[in-house]
Amino acid sequence: MPPRRPVPDRHYRRLSRRWHSPTRRIALARLRARREHADRVSSVARLASTLTIFVMLLLLLGGGVGAGVAIASWSYFTEDLPAIDQFEARQFETTRIYDRNWTLLYEVSDPEYGWRTYLPLAKITNNGQNMNLVNATIAAEDERFWTNYGVEPLAIVRGAFINMTGRGSSGGSTITQQLVRQLFPEKIGFERSYERKIREAIVAVQMTQTYSKEEILELYLNTIYYGNRAYGIDAASQAYFNKHPWELDLAEASMLAGLPQAPSYYDPTVNMEAAKSRQRYVLDQMTNQGYITREDADAAWNQLLDPQTRENRYNLAPHWVNFVIGKLEERYGAEKVYRGGLQVRTTLDYTLQQQAEEAVNAHLATLAPYDASNGALVAMLPGSGEIVAMVGSADYTDDAISGQVNVTVSERQPGSAFMPITYAAAFESGWYPGTVILDYAVRFDTPGAPEPEYVPVNAGGVIHGAISVRNALARSLNVPAVRAIDYAGVEDTIAVAHRVGIRDGLWRGTDVYGLALTLGGGEVSPLELTNAYATFANNGRFVPWTSVLEIRGPDAEDLQLFDPARAWAGARQVIDPGHAYEITSILSDDASRRPTYGAGNPLEFPDLARPVASKTGTSADWRDNWTVGYSTDLVVGVWVGNTDNAPMRQIDGIAGAAPIFHDFLVRAHDPAFATTLAGPDGQPVPVTFAQPDNIVEIDACLPTGKLPMPGAGTYREITTTKDRPVVRCDQLTAREAADLRLALADLTVNGSRYTPEGITSLLAYAQAVGGGIGIPDNPVEPTPTPTP
Repeated sequence: MPPRRPVPDRHYRRLSRRWHSPTRRIALARLRARREHADRVSSVARLASTLTIFVMLLLLLGGGVGAGVAIASWSYFTEDLPAIDQFEARQFETTRIYDRNWTLLYEVSDPEYGWRTYLPLAKITNNGQNMNLVNATIAAEDERFWTNYGVEPLAIVRGAFINMTGRGSSGGSTITQQLVRQLFPEKIGFERSYERKIREAIVAVQMTQTYSKEEILELYLNTIYYGNRAYGIDAASQAYFNKHPWELDLAEASMLAGLPQAPSYYDPTVNMEAAKSRQRYVLDQMTNQGYITREDADAAWNQLLDPQTRENRYNLAPHWVNFVIGKLEERYGAEKVYRGGLQVRTTLDYTLQQQAEEAVNAHLATLAPYDASNGALVAMLPGSGEIVAMVGSADYTDDAISGQVNVTVSERQPGSAFMPITYAAAFESGWYPGTVILDYAVRFDTPGAPEPEYVPVNAGGVIHGAISVRNALARSLNVPAVRAIDYAGVEDTIAVAHRVGIRDGLWRGTDVYGLALTLGGGEVSPLELTNAYATFANNGRFVPWTSVLEIRGPDAEDLQLFDPARAWAGARQVIDPGHAYEITSILSDDASRRPTYGAGNPLEFPDLARPVASKTGTSADWRDNWTVGYSTDLVVGVWVGNTDNAPMRQIDGIAGAAPIFHDFLVRAHDPAFATTLAGPDGQPVPVTFAQPDNIVEIDACLPTGKLPMPGAGTYREITTTKDRPVVRCDQLTAREAADLRLALADLTVNGSRYTPEGITSLLAYAQAVGGGIGIPDNPVEPTPTPTP
């Protein structure tokens, strides 16, 4: 019902709207009768009663307080009493973190307080259908609550006599007095003094004059402390019984109603005997005041209760929750996060998260012989950047693996998982997937470094001769990758990395990283590297990762809304779509990588009925295993290793991380997750990667990757229209000629390290450009041949 007592004009309209809702009515005749009796008292009579109480306080307590002090206190509090909305603003409320389907993951408790959710009185009582808690509270704390003026004059007289004589106990305060102590602790205080009694009584009377009893009771039930860091009845009922207050039965309600007098002493989780004694008192009071029968009281007291504490009741996906809380603090500040009552719907799909956790732990259990103790996984939607799974470690609670460290946001060396970024930079400088690189024991000058030369080697020390970019990247060859970054430039490669999604890593300068950057010599986080691969999946459009779909305030107002379609529409084209597609084409080419990984390796998905682009990585000394990759609708990054950076026992990315990647990607494409994996427009994403308009397919010279000549073998390759070869198969630049001369010399020295295919390819390259092994001493710069 709306408040019937006069309220200040500036509040009337808002309060009228608030209380005229039919859901606020409490259909209880007894309470209505009491309220109607109180409403018949005129404002003049109320003021007279107030003055009478105040004079009584002065007479009874005046021995300890001067009249001037009392009058000053009266003036101070009557002029500074806040409005009801200011009362509510002073109360903290619990922020809750949900997954994308509103599965509750965590309740963010204020470190200095605990949990609270503000509920309207009608909600607490289910529109008057469940009065157990309200009746129990009034019976236990203030039986004349509905008719008194916020204080009990006789109780004040009794308390003053006891304080002056030192005999007995002064008893409890009214509900309104308890409330004002909670609302104004800095003005009223908690000390046992005459001054505090005066302040408390004045404010309690003023509150009763200004606000309806329903409003006061609502504030009380949402403010009072129930123990175990539970503030307000919703937090308390969930803390002890995992219920909302409107779901409490009489036994549960009577136990909770007894807690505010001494929450620690009556805590039923540690002192059930005391809690039952207090419950007996509450039930007796309810019986004496006519709320329940003696039979009801006995049945409630004999009912077996099993109250619990709420710590860690909701603690799902803990790495994710901590990650989101950190981002919320950055945007809204800690005060808003811990006390603002936010309802945060995140991008995570908790069911998919469980699949990710199972995939990580299932394979990690097989890696103990390799001294691998930990794993991490992050998955996101490429078109919107929504993170749908984040496994920060194999076990958050395992201190032995530093389980609370979220590896997905920790910087680690990515090994050759960085290579796609290098080749994207090389494409920007003119290469294409058919460009042929000479793989041999090439030496790079390193001025200022401890070693005067840098000589990269492939895994196992083998050499592959003349090899195309497609085969070099697909097979994860080190020497061609170093040659690629040498060609593109370290600085330009870092620039590409920053553009595609490495935003926090790789900021220490080109003099720090050098050519080894392409082999994982710079640290990046799995989250950012996965975001970078998403840019390739998006044909060069960068969509930053996001963790939140919507945030609602305590009154259900929208504070933040994420629109996937808008995110896609606003995505920046950070690299040429054709170059991104070339990377995708190579990383999804199962045939090209089989010479290194074999048929049926974990990067192949014959049963998924869709192409998957992926790349493994292994850092120096076997410290990190990676697999990062994507289908058209999902990007996944997996890391395996040890949190303390201890080396594993000779296990690489294809054996360590790739099986997890494979397992999770298959699980994620179960039809149950079709809605989660939908595109920014809400529709299913096409199965195949979209080929940009600037991609063409050409015939390339088999030995050199250039324009074919009569008699030379050819093969089909893709390229962008601007990067297609323009010189003939038999033409070399001076730099290329010098490089070939060094490669042929190396073949005579290190021939045993070359694969048979490597020897054949290098000699075929030499024959194509020189008509034989001999190379002209002064080759002529070729004249570009017009494209037919």
